[in-house]
Amino acid sequence: MARTSRRARRSSPLHLPSAFDLYTPSKEIILKNIWIFGPLYAIPLIFSIHAWIWSPLPRQSVHLWQHGRGFSVGLTGNPLPTYGTFLVVGFSILWLLIIGVVGTVVQIMTQAAQLDAAQNRHLDFQNFWSVVKQMGWRLFGLYIVTGLIVIAGLILLIVPGLIFLRRYFLASYVMIDKNLSIGDSLKRSAELSGTNTGAIWGVLGVMLLISLINIIPFIGGLISFVVGCLYSIAPAMRYEQLKKLA
Repeated sequence: MARTSRRARRSSPLHLPSAFDLYTPSKEIILKNIWIFGPLYAIPLIFSIHAWIWSPLPRQSVHLWQHGRGFSVGLTGNPLPTYGTFLVVGFSILWLLIIGVVGTVVQIMTQAAQLDAAQNRHLDFQNFWSVVKQMGWRLFGLYIVTGLIVIAGLILLIVPGLIFLRRYFLASYVMIDKNLSIGDSLKRSAELSGTNTGAIWGVLGVMLLISLINIIPFIGGLISFVVGCLYSIAPAMRYEQLKKLA
């Protein structure tokens, strides 16, 4: 009987390990190079904790750090007086700029580290910083363009947004690896993801499952963060696998 399934056989060169199978090798790489990935992942964790501290209390308009029983800024524990409003606004804008700049730099360095790890290269912060200096603005533009395309697709019909997410999921790794332009990186990412679309959907699906751990009260966010970090090499590993297929 003729074979009707379009799924690649295990013996076929098109067959790739499942997205779940990438967890163990990714975890081993992270733990082996914890002195590299630990500091890189600690920075967004600090930003997240800061955002939680500043989040408004339930049913109140003040922040935790303004509350008398929380993070008080004065001896009386009262909210900031009116004359401090401009100071708070100015500091908030400055902090957002710091988060944007530092967050983008750390994101680029992290993806460079993930790609080097997936390629079994020596991990060095100087190499990651050289990537930031060489193509930082280009990668920042790629993040913006990719985000706008995906968001526009989600707003329109949702499904196109998901398709765009799959197509351009590997674009940043392509740019770092091949030093391409934004347009060429997007094009190459679409070509690679089209080689085996299920391989990309699988990784995205596992990442979604990891994010759902957040619904667990109290400790869900921390567990999701740790598991997500341990799985973070998977996209770069998938990129290398699809590159070999192509």
